[in-house]
Amino acid sequence: MIKVIIERHIAEGLEKAYQEKIRALMLQITDRPGFLKGDAYRDVHHPNHFYVISNWENIECWERWQSSPGRQQLLGELAPFMESDEKCTVLALKVSYEAQPAKYARPTQTYSY
Repeated sequence: MIKVIIERHIAEGLEKAYQEKIRALMLQITDRPGFLKGDAYRDVHHPNHFYVISNWENIECWERWQSSPGRQQLLGELAPFMESDEKCTVLALKVSYEAQPAKYARPTQTYSY
């Protein structure tokens, strides 16, 4: 599994409209091959910075979606809201931690990639 973090800086005053648009657009990608999960976040200290964090089965699935005409259309719909180009970061999970009551966090799973 990989995790993709997309950072977007939205033009001041367009934050609410962007949030409405991204909510609708995220529903359109749920049936893409290899897509597992996606969440949209807003930076609490920088209210015009938004992040989409998605999980994909593997890098090939993400790259296929990233270069697809469907995603290019999606980016075209978001362009009026954005101050600059989005930044994508792709992460491969190596170790997973979970907190347990009265214990320090410790590795629960280790992954190889």
